Amino acid sequence: MYTVGEKVVRVIAGEVEMPLKVTAITEDRVICGPWTFDKATGAEIDDDIGWGPPPKVTGSFLRRNSG
Repeated sequence: MYTVGEKVVRVIAGEVEMPLKVTAITEDRVICGPWTFDKATGAEIDDDIGWGPPPKVTGSFLRRNSG
């Protein structure tokens, strides 16, 4: 379970890591400032470019900060 204020990492294209902080949580989404992620899969949701959890594709995933 994610919590507001938690430090997380956005992994872009499986290689680039971007530290973020959880700013809000809804029933099915984790919001980190301007970025939104699916709570169940961690997939970034971006309606403008069609990203989302399966069956859609995404180029970025949310993961917990291990450090």
